[in-house]
Amino acid sequence: MEIVKVEKLTKKYLKESVLKALSFSVEKGLISGIIGPNGAGKSTLLKIMAGMEFPDGGNIFIAGKRVKNFAERKAYVSYMPENMNLYPDYYVYEFLDFFHRAIGFSDEELLNALSLKDSYDKKIKFLSKGWNQRLKLYTALSLKKPIVILDEPFDGFDPLQMVEIMDTIRSKNRAGTTFILSIHQLADAEKICDYYILLDRGNLVAKGTIDELSESFSVREKNLENIFFKALQR
Repeated sequence: MEIVKVEKLTKKYLKESVLKALSFSVEKGLISGIIGPNGAGKSTLLKIMAGMEFPDGGNIFIAGKRVKNFAERKAYVSYMPENMNLYPDYYVYEFLDFFHRAIGFSDEELLNALSLKDSYDKKIKFLSKGWNQRLKLYTALSLKKPIVILDEPFDGFDPLQMVEIMDTIRSKNRAGTTFILSIHQLADAEKICDYYILLDRGNLVAKGTIDELSESFSVREKNLENIFFKALQR
């Protein structure tokens, strides 16, 4: 059952086409990965899906309803951008207190899963990239929306931390959350995604599960990197 449908989505910056009539669907309950080389249009696509930018053409449907702006999406979607400027001079506990007051609750289970209490006494501007990512993830995951859009959520984590963060995302996914992730590391995408949407220079190049893509591109080994390079050579 599809929960998001993108229909002929286009976007230009000045005269450059960044997204070129993209059409695809995202199935409810899956972790879908938006993959592609730098400049493919991944971040722009996610911003539009989250309602943070407007397309020049096309439509987005969520749960069967056409949505046009952020106000119409906020009941369904939470979003973590690749670059998010939190309050740099706040201590982590101060920011979280402010955030919890704004949304009306705190998610103690998620705070513990992301180990954020270990950084309570640090100012946000002094956090490492990994800890900053944890704080950004918390703001997206704690809102308990049915769809969570994450732009490069794994940047800044070492391999052991990556396992922890992926486990947190999988746990939310098992509880019913649909995820749409932009990931530039194909090995990371292969570890967590159920479905893939491959972009190149604003075009939709391929979409499907790893099995479907392997068959489509005649790749014997079900390896996302091999599929990726074959798809871009077409």
